[in-house]
Amino acid sequence: MTLWTLMTASLMFTNAVAILNEERFLERYGWGSTQNAGMTSPTWKNSMKGQTIGTIGAVSYLRMPLIMFNTLVIIVKILFG
Repeated sequence: MTLWTLMTASLMFTNAVAILNEERFLERYGWGSTQNAGMTSPTWKNSMKGQTIGTIGAVSYLRMPLIMFNTLVIIVKILFG
């Protein structure tokens, strides 16, 4: 397993997280940011669920750099196989 393979796998995982829709998927299971907006206690924010919801929200803001990185990976794959 090379560094390129790990980088490509992490890119695919990030793509999968970026396409999760809050209204259609996450809110149904209680993982939406609007359902948990009233919970401001430090215990909730430091919990595993709170950290995961925050990470999903952060990844959704990185869509433009993610598109550029995907384009770069596609070009490298086309040129070098």
